[in-house]
Amino acid sequence: MSPPTDPRVRRTRALVIDTVLTLLAERGVAGTTVEAVAERSGVAKTTIYRHWDGQAALVLDAFAGVRRPPEDPDTGTLRGDLLALVSGLAAAVSHGPAAGLWFALVDAAERDPRLRELHRREAESRHGVILRVVERGVARGELPRGTDPAEVLDLLAGPIFYRRANSGDVDRCFAERLVDLALRAYAR
Repeated sequence: MSPPTDPRVRRTRALVIDTVLTLLAERGVAGTTVEAVAERSGVAKTTIYRHWDGQAALVLDAFAGVRRPPEDPDTGTLRGDLLALVSGLAAAVSHGPAAGLWFALVDAAERDPRLRELHRREAESRHGVILRVVERGVARGELPRGTDPAEVLDLLAGPIFYRRANSGDVDRCFAERLVDLALRAYAR
């Protein structure tokens, strides 16, 4: 969908999306209804329905606006590349616009096929970068041949999400220890 040219429409759409993001972080997808968005934003339901066909479309649009795929770092070392990616993931799930949205998306993906597809695409996009970094590390001899990049990904990402879900904040020190533990686990 091309962006609207009328500044009033752009402002209204931005207000609605900001409201959706706030409600998602506060209430999850189930609590982010068109009615709740209209009430919180002050934008009429009819106006919202003119631009989105319902709750799922609002949520999809909001996620699309905050989605920032990680860049493929190339620091020259596997450790440096993994540290950049894992620290970025830790920051993304702990702070910033998407922090409260991760678990809302996982929860909603269990119930809505469109959100399940969004979650799958989001995961694939993020995973692809880490898988390439691990493959590069294998090619440079920093990890043994036969190392399963998906297994390394699971070893790195799992604890980040577990810690975020159970204790809240995930800092760079934790990310660094995690990378070092993973590299030791796969050392020759």
